[in-house]
Amino acid sequence: MSFAKKIKNVISSYIHNSDWLLIVSCVAATMYGLALVYSVIYTSGAGLRDFIIQLSAFVIGLLAALAISKIDYDIICRLWPVFSGISLLLVLLTFTPLGLKVADDQAWLSIPVIGTFQPAELLKITFIISFATHLSRVQDRINELRQVLLLCLHGAIPVLLVFKQGDDGTALVFVFIFISMLFIAGLRPIYFIVGMTLISAAVPIVWQRLDSDKQKRFLSLIFVDKYVSDIGWQQNNALIATGSGKLWGVGYLEGGDLPLYARNNDFIFTVAGEEFGFIGSLALLAVLILVLFALFKEVMTARDLQGKLLCGGIMAMIGFQSIINLGMNLRLLPVIGITLPFFSKGGSSLATLYLGIGVALSVYYSSKTRVHDTIFSRKNV
Repeated sequence: MSFAKKIKNVISSYIHNSDWLLIVSCVAATMYGLALVYSVIYTSGAGLRDFIIQLSAFVIGLLAALAISKIDYDIICRLWPVFSGISLLLVLLTFTPLGLKVADDQAWLSIPVIGTFQPAELLKITFIISFATHLSRVQDRINELRQVLLLCLHGAIPVLLVFKQGDDGTALVFVFIFISMLFIAGLRPIYFIVGMTLISAAVPIVWQRLDSDKQKRFLSLIFVDKYVSDIGWQQNNALIATGSGKLWGVGYLEGGDLPLYARNNDFIFTVAGEEFGFIGSLALLAVLILVLFALFKEVMTARDLQGKLLCGGIMAMIGFQSIINLGMNLRLLPVIGITLPFFSKGGSSLATLYLGIGVALSVYYSSKTRVHDTIFSRKNV
């Protein structure tokens, strides 16, 4: 077979065996997000640097995802020590003089050319890979107490590191990913019941240890009028801006009249609501649901537990981040600094998110072909 024919067969196989629903829905979400980020830049009079970084992260991330999708995910999982080691090292560097403090979080690194980078975003993906590998290796003994304790230790490492950075929101996302993957792996309900009981018992202790600002973020959800001019002003303005769009919105590039911190990041949903109205908000929700549906399909069709866990972990990450972010925007949950996947400004967040999408696409490709036909191997399963 000629080289040209081999290339043609590879391209044909990729086209016919790729999850185009996931690819198209992710691209659609990102394009919508880019439009919203540009609108914030335009209406605020800021430079185009943030938009260029976001666009570059999208292009690089998408190309990386397409490349990763052709790599056998078994090989990806076997390399978990390398990936985890790199991401953990980067997180640890945030505690050195190389780390940058943004708001209250010591969670960033300054990298030449790239700019600021949040290592916890990469750690999410590598944690999903390492935890999926761990769970698949102990699947027959997962309900033994010793294995449960080791799994909890595995999950505690990223949670405690990110919590130490001061990024409580991201730490919470790790917890949700951890719980979701344990559920997919088949952990007995009794362990979840015990865990929820312990968490409930710890709530009063955790509440006492929270600083006044974080306590007010919760209290402002209940005593709205009392905190509307204090800690609650941001969510109040977000609701007013979103509601001002009514059905069809005030028009693209016509929003931004109300002052709102992190309008292009944590509160990007308000831009959709204000400029595109209720219809635009529904479109945003629809495309996110489409992404989650595509990932759910991959969970159900994966050829083994490891593949299910990888796709389930990515789905949990996107799903819980979306729920928390939208809850913040609609004053249903406290503001804890969680971005909206695909939409919020953040080059490191977007690029690493596409790395996770690439892993999910790898699972889908393998499950469709039933052959490990990748750039690293070719063998029948």
